[in-house]
Amino acid sequence: MNPKRIDPERLLQACFGDAGESQLAFESCVAADIASGGAGIEPAARRLLPFFYRRWCASSSGSLIETAHRVYLATWQQNRERMASAASVLRQLESAGIECMLLKGAALTLGHYRDYGLRSMGDFDLLIHHADVERAAGLLLQDGWTAEEGCSAEAIRRQSRVRHAWQFTRGDTENCDLHWRPLARCYSPQVAGMFWEGAEAITLDGQAARIPCPTDQFFHVCVHAMHWEWTRNLYWIADALTVVRDAEPNWDRAAALAASSEMQTRFTEALLVLASHFRLAVPEQAFAAEAPAWERREYMLMQKPCPLGPLDSIAWHLYNFRRLRPFDSEWRGAPRWVALPQYLAAFLDAPTWGSLLARLWTEFRLRV
Repeated sequence: MNPKRIDPERLLQACFGDAGESQLAFESCVAADIASGGAGIEPAARRLLPFFYRRWCASSSGSLIETAHRVYLATWQQNRERMASAASVLRQLESAGIECMLLKGAALTLGHYRDYGLRSMGDFDLLIHHADVERAAGLLLQDGWTAEEGCSAEAIRRQSRVRHAWQFTRGDTENCDLHWRPLARCYSPQVAGMFWEGAEAITLDGQAARIPCPTDQFFHVCVHAMHWEWTRNLYWIADALTVVRDAEPNWDRAAALAASSEMQTRFTEALLVLASHFRLAVPEQAFAAEAPAWERREYMLMQKPCPLGPLDSIAWHLYNFRRLRPFDSEWRGAPRWVALPQYLAAFLDAPTWGSLLARLWTEFRLRV
């Protein structure tokens, strides 16, 4: 570790460790900040600075606390704007009879952090029912939002069969992820049903809304974190610890979600991190039964940096198809050699054999 760089893991310890550990970690971060002249904060650490400010502002001062305060204020302003945008979309969709649930950063901020300055959000995430995808996408497009890849509402409906969400933007700062499945790569209606049945009511700018219950929120944070991202993700630990310290999860329900979503490996790996590094007391029943070998192999694949190469991309699709096929009425009963090309055509939105071959060739060239 570069002594002139603030170690994000030490920063996490300073924010969420026990009294002795957090004090030592705090001193280490301050020393690194002084050694670097204030230039030793990488992006993964900067996103944690609002938590550092909340933990230490009452008992310390100095340049690192001042920097953390500025980041806290900037985060508060950005989140205020994103929450206002989320409330506007909620009103629009709910007035059209489309049931919504806030996910991820917005849900965590409203349900557990209760402070707009702590947890940064690049966008806001909304969950709707699968049957409402085309109508919800159409309403967003009518309201000035642009769908990723310029897709129409009908095209998004087609691809909703093989995906879990679609991104929309408006202007330079507004970003919305519209989800019809709560978890990426989980196609089980049972899991989606559990999220909807367990949802809790909240209010955002006078607009009634829903967020996942604490157990579902904790599970979502853990399994979403267990794959590689473009920017190193450590704030999931802040999310998970905040949720579990705010409301004790129903560990049996969490284990049931892990089994139903076939994400036992991911959930167990996340629990091991929290238990070993932050002494989270995890009861034995929370650790899922031994996962099948394919799930472990899929987990290892998802630790690789993106973009994946050609062979790993093929493996990614094989695992995704394996997850999807049992819940698709057409592909479940079709021979694999028939269903798999149809899946690829749906994923790449290629309606003809010629367009499918062209899209596959383009993807191959990009991966190589």
